[in-house]
Amino acid sequence: MPIVSVITPVFNASRWLPEMLASVASQTFTDWEHILVDDCSSDDSASLIEKAAATDPRIRLIRLMSNRGPAQSRNVAIEHSRGRFLAFLDADDLWLPQKLRRCLTFIERNECSFAYHAFRYLSADGRYTGALVKGPSPLTLKTLHTRRGLGDCMSIVIDRDKVPCFRFPDHQERSHEDWLAWLWLVKHDHIGYLLPEDLGRYRLSETSRNAKKLSAARKVWHLYRVTEGLSWPQAAAWWLQYSWNSLRLHLRSRPREHAAGFSSSVSPGTAIRGAKDIQDVA
Repeated sequence: MPIVSVITPVFNASRWLPEMLASVASQTFTDWEHILVDDCSSDDSASLIEKAAATDPRIRLIRLMSNRGPAQSRNVAIEHSRGRFLAFLDADDLWLPQKLRRCLTFIERNECSFAYHAFRYLSADGRYTGALVKGPSPLTLKTLHTRRGLGDCMSIVIDRDKVPCFRFPDHQERSHEDWLAWLWLVKHDHIGYLLPEDLGRYRLSETSRNAKKLSAARKVWHLYRVTEGLSWPQAAAWWLQYSWNSLRLHLRSRPREHAAGFSSSVSPGTAIRGAKDIQDVA
């Protein structure tokens, strides 16, 4: 039985898959399975995964018959997983080679339910990285509502011995499903801490613009007031802190041209070398 189950939802991600798969293959901790759920892609994502699985039996492909979104895709993978630890990696993000080994050591040393690590934002073309992003520690109800910097799913590793029933909420609209999952962890008294080491790359969307930031801010307000049912004063106070911290994070950590990164068109072997080289990039 593998110790770690790596979970990846896939939808029209053929552009990113070779690098992402290479970053998992480059892990210094090798006792893992990688479950990829293809959510009815119209490109050649599934065939790329099948080719990778043909050369590495640790890779498993599940194909959905209808488009179900990232939350349900992850839950399908979790249902088929066998590892004690769950690690999440979206198709366009990347890990550095020590990610799994360092996270497992950190969780066992600190006896926590889950851990999340520092990371850098990566430009959409894979050429530039930003300043190191460190999330809050520990993760509490307040810090989840007011801070950013968890790296969404890319940085989280969960110990299922302590959280045996973990699932992503799939009854909500298809947005913020990761935030709602971390909210579930916090509300069920599961403790998570930051591993302050640079272990991943979160790729920014090419279509991220101010309009989308405003839309995200509105959705966060809806989460606070409607989903969470916070009072107007508390929702306003936490939303203002969220907005300010998000702006600061964007200005400080956005990818810049002086930093090297991954090339979006390199072969898997080159991506592995890039993952090793990028660890010391400021």
